[in-house]
Amino acid sequence: MTDKFKNEMARMTALAERFASEGQMSLNKLLESAVYALIRRAAWQYTPEVTKDRMQLELETSVHALKESELSSGLQAALQTCLEYLKIDKNILLENAPDVFVCRTCGHAALGQAPQHCPDCGAWPGRFRKFVAFFNGDNHEPINPVHVLDMLEESVDTVKELTSNLSEESMNEKPSDSEWSIREHMAHFFDANEMMENRIELMLQHDDPDFTVYSVPQLATVETERRPKTAIGIIDVYSRRRLAIVEKLRSLSLNDLFRTGFHPSFGQLTVLRQAAYIANHEQDHMPEIEALCNQMRHKAK
Repeated sequence: MTDKFKNEMARMTALAERFASEGQMSLNKLLESAVYALIRRAAWQYTPEVTKDRMQLELETSVHALKESELSSGLQAALQTCLEYLKIDKNILLENAPDVFVCRTCGHAALGQAPQHCPDCGAWPGRFRKFVAFFNGDNHEPINPVHVLDMLEESVDTVKELTSNLSEESMNEKPSDSEWSIREHMAHFFDANEMMENRIELMLQHDDPDFTVYSVPQLATVETERRPKTAIGIIDVYSRRRLAIVEKLRSLSLNDLFRTGFHPSFGQLTVLRQAAYIANHEQDHMPEIEALCNQMRHKAK
């Protein structure tokens, strides 16, 4: 793989992330699939044939090459352990090759579970992609309803903790013209939660309803009568409505959690998938909100 190819993959992946942050999820999908397709294409066209007899030697070469990379040391160590087991024809168990959680922001790899904060970039657990040992398991992320609903509920406690004792003035202050204030982040959470409520209600009341496409991020800086006037008021109403929708979701049957609706850009969504999207999306924002709250708290001293 040439440096030019690696740089292009890095550029396209970074661009995909930027489009995702702007709510352009369809472009994110196409770019990330393009990167994945090109890597798979390069593997398919790899000249030296990787035969069964050469698998151990090829793995040894890869493990050695990865020592010169920025791959997380824990994942490197797991690969080395598996290589040693392969040499003595010993079964590789989950304890030696645990599930891997890779940070979508910086690529840090954690074993067993996602950390509360990425040690490299500060991302929260919802930013980690889980790699599991299933056939045809690429991009396969089973959704645990309990985990999703816990994440939705925990966002309320996190927001309240991060913004505690901050003045209205601090929460309205923008770090720069191009960045959101804390209040605008909270307005975005409010709007996204409202969108989730509406879509879930549609899916529960109708069979496979069509959803309207609108850009939630663009609404964050727009004043509207739907929201309270103050940041504290937005947080209060958001918190109460979030806990109410979580309580409702906890009461649903498994069949209801998998009722569907159709999104013109994303295709078929389920009640659970919509909830998981919001839960993970909020964690995308948490590092920025946390840093901004700390900045305002320090400034007020």
